[in-house]
Amino acid sequence: MIFPLIRLKTTRKSSHPWIFSKMVRRPEKRLQPGTLVEIRTREGRFAGRGFYHPFQTIALRIISQHPDDIINEEFIFRRLEQARILREDVLQIQTDSDSYRLVHAEADQLSGIVIDKFADVIVIEPFCAGVKTVGHWLVSGLRRLYPRARIGFHVNSKLEEKEKISFKDLVEPYPLPQNASILENGLNMLVDFTSGHKTGYFLDQRENRLLVRKLAAGKTLFDLFCYTGGFALSALLGGAKQVKALDLDEKALHLAKKNAALNHLPGEHQSLEWIHMDVFDFLRSKIQENELADMVILDPAKLAGVKDEIPRAMKTYGDLNRLAVQTIKPGGILVSCSCSGLISEEVFKSIVTRSANEANRTLQIFKISGAGPDHPVSTDFPEGKYLKVIYARVGMK
Repeated sequence: MIFPLIRLKTTRKSSHPWIFSKMVRRPEKRLQPGTLVEIRTREGRFAGRGFYHPFQTIALRIISQHPDDIINEEFIFRRLEQARILREDVLQIQTDSDSYRLVHAEADQLSGIVIDKFADVIVIEPFCAGVKTVGHWLVSGLRRLYPRARIGFHVNSKLEEKEKISFKDLVEPYPLPQNASILENGLNMLVDFTSGHKTGYFLDQRENRLLVRKLAAGKTLFDLFCYTGGFALSALLGGAKQVKALDLDEKALHLAKKNAALNHLPGEHQSLEWIHMDVFDFLRSKIQENELADMVILDPAKLAGVKDEIPRAMKTYGDLNRLAVQTIKPGGILVSCSCSGLISEEVFKSIVTRSANEANRTLQIFKISGAGPDHPVSTDFPEGKYLKVIYARVGMK
C-alpha cells in the first residue's frame, strides 16, 4: 500500500511518536484529517508511518517507525494482540478483574487510541482523527480476539469539534449499550456508558482502590469527588466503619447508590452517606464543626488539560489539600490524587507538601503510586505517566 508522503523540515533524531506542525512541510495535495501517511526527513530518510492532521499542533502521530511495516488490517490486529498479551498473559489482570485498559494509546504504539474492556463490552475512545481511518480495522481485530464481546465507540463531541471531523460513521454501526456490570477485586460495579466520564469508569485507579481497601479497616473516611463510589465501596469492603462520599454529579451519585446496593453495602455496624455538595463547602464545614476523619481521599477530575490551565490547577490542588489535611485526625491518612499529566509528580508532591505546611500539618509520605500496570508508560513517550497518588500520614506541627 502506498501512502501520501509527508516531508519534514528537519533531520529527525527522536523516536517520540508525535511530530509538531512547525517541523512539517505541508503536502502539495490537501489531505483530510487522520489520513495515513509515510513520513520522511528533510534528507529523504524514512521516519515512520502514522496519522496526519493539517490543522493541529500535533501534525503527525506515528504508529510505526519500521519501513517494513505495512499499515493495514493485519497490522492493527497485531498491535491489538500484543496489547492483549501484556494485560492477560503477562499481567494476568483477568484473574482479579474482568475489566482493564486494553490499549493505552502511545504506550501500545497506537497513538491517539484508547480501548477499555468492561467485562464483555469493549469501548474504543478516539483522541485523534486517525481513529476514523482505522476504526473498522480496530473492530475487526477486537472481534478476532474477543468474538463474544460487544464493541462500540465512545466519542467526545469536543474532540469532533477540535479535530474538525465526525465519527458518526463509526458510532452508528457500533453503538454501546447503556451500561455494563463489571467485577473488580471482589467488588461489583455498574458502568454507565451514556453519561459516564471518559469511557465510563476510571480503570486506572484499580490498584489504588485495592490499597485503600486494605488501609480502611475500622476507619472513618471522607471520599471526595467519589464519582460512582469506587473508593467508598472499596473502603467499606475493607471494613471501614463510616464513609461519607461526596460529588456534585447527581447522575454519578445515583449510580453510586445502585453500586452500594449491588454489593450489599454498608454492612452491619457500618454507615454510608452519599452527599451532593461542593467539596470546598464540605471541607470548610467540617473544619468549622471540628468533624475529623481517619482518612480523606481527594480524587478530582483533570484540572489542567492545556498549559494555560496549569497555574489555576496548581492553586486548586493547593487549596483542596490545605483544607483536606485539616479534616484528618492526627495519625490519619491523606490519599491525594492528580490525573493532570501536565503537572509532574515532583510538582504535585511539592504542592501537597506546601499545602500541609500552610495548614500547620506534617506529612509522612509512605507511598506514591500511579495508574495500574494496564496503563503502561513507553520510554519513547514519558508523558504517558499522568496519574499521581500520594499516600501520607498526617501529623500536627
